[in-house]
Amino acid sequence: MIRDALVVGINTYQYSDLRNLQAPAEDAEAIAQRLEQDGEFRVWRLPEAIHRETHQPFVGKKRGVKLSQLKQALVKLFLPEGNSIPDTGLFYFSGHGLRKTLGIPEGFLATSDVNPDVEFNGLSLKWLRELLRKSPIKQQIVWLDCCHSGELLNFQQEADPGEQGKGRDRCFIAASREFELSFEEIGSDYSVLTKVL
Repeated sequence: MIRDALVVGINTYQYSDLRNLQAPAEDAEAIAQRLEQDGEFRVWRLPEAIHRETHQPFVGKKRGVKLSQLKQALVKLFLPEGNSIPDTGLFYFSGHGLRKTLGIPEGFLATSDVNPDVEFNGLSLKWLRELLRKSPIKQQIVWLDCCHSGELLNFQQEADPGEQGKGRDRCFIAASREFELSFEEIGSDYSVLTKVL
């Protein structure tokens, strides 16, 4: 059984109204290690850094992730090339989540290069839902540890968990409802959701 995972933890943001975070990189690395050790997943990390002594990859705390990097990594995970299609694809995100409410509400995963002042909000959850719908991977797992992450769950038709009879299973876990914030726990290395996971 082939299991692939993309684990993203974004601490740093260029946009002045989004404060830098403390927990996401730690959250993501803890999840990555758990998936590798206990779940036998092949894990890709963003932002990836390499430990100087062990030469092992880890989630970098002071590095950013651009929207183009995140999209490329998600396409690599959920639309793999060749005949070796993983049985399971897991996407974990920890960082800021944004929500646009003017007109049609829409949720976004904030990448380091976001600038909401010019309508550059990060990765659209609608785009992610469409990617999952097109993916040949039979078991799709998405864990979003960010504000407004419940927006992913608002479109039953596009993101039906299981697609009823098509041989595809989906598991979505969101840290908050679409209108709620999520939190880093004071005195803990991890955010509330990641600590539970």
